[in-house]
Amino acid sequence: MPAVITSVKDPRLALIRQLDTVAGRRAASRCVLEGQSLVAQALQAGSRLDFVLIADGEATRLATELTANGVPTHPCTPAILRQALRTQRPVEALAVAELPAENDPTVAYGDFAVVLDGVLDPGNLGTIARTACGLGATDVVCTDPDVDFSSRKVLDASRAAALRVRLRRFDTPTRALDSLHDKGFQLVASSPHATVVQSIAELTDAPVALVVGNETTGVSDATLARCDHVVRIPMAGAVESLNVAVATGLSIYQLRERQKLAKLAATSPDNKRLKELIHAHDSVTKMALSLDEVHDVER
Repeated sequence: MPAVITSVKDPRLALIRQLDTVAGRRAASRCVLEGQSLVAQALQAGSRLDFVLIADGEATRLATELTANGVPTHPCTPAILRQALRTQRPVEALAVAELPAENDPTVAYGDFAVVLDGVLDPGNLGTIARTACGLGATDVVCTDPDVDFSSRKVLDASRAAALRVRLRRFDTPTRALDSLHDKGFQLVASSPHATVVQSIAELTDAPVALVVGNETTGVSDATLARCDHVVRIPMAGAVESLNVAVATGLSIYQLRERQKLAKLAATSPDNKRLKELIHAHDSVTKMALSLDEVHDVER
């Protein structure tokens, strides 16, 4: 194990402080991960870690795993780690990780993408990235060039999943949607004001791009007008809508199920029979939703 780092002038600490700003992170294509759990998850995800600083006497198991994977690991005094982040709270471990390339033309889109139309909150951004990874949405499309996926708040909320998703960034929603349309995506916007429930959305077997909107204003009218489908999550009681990250998770799951059914219907030898079953399922779902609406009025 290398000698314990005790000097604030160590170049690794200087780099961590440099990465405290968005400009610094973008210039270096690097970010900072804080905590044993986050570092371990990034390692398991295959993220490239330049080096890891660990509080002296802590996380010996993590240090062993890092060393076994060829990641330079250095013990530090607890005070040095706190100074690196300019904080008084305890810091167990810090890592400098390489940011994945954005808009990588060598990597094709998957069959399900999430489009962020004005989502700004770091906690929501991170949770959406984590949810997208967990539910099989491989691409996250950002319509704002200034949204930062490399902050510690986003990385922590995503549990390092923000380093796994393929981030596609555009400077306007129009360019993002036009690009997805050109690639054959069907655009599906989520809005509490839609009339169609997403669990019975009539999708084709084409790739799906789910569009979710700003925490306060939702998907913009201009973006809604460009989408092929506008769907909603049925709500009970007086609550009009869900948190955008929660709604995104529900929407990814249900729309992927609809997408799978559409693919089955397109490729099944018994195509007609399968379509009849899907139609019957949708009819029953509509009846159930009608009953829910009656009960809401009665209450």
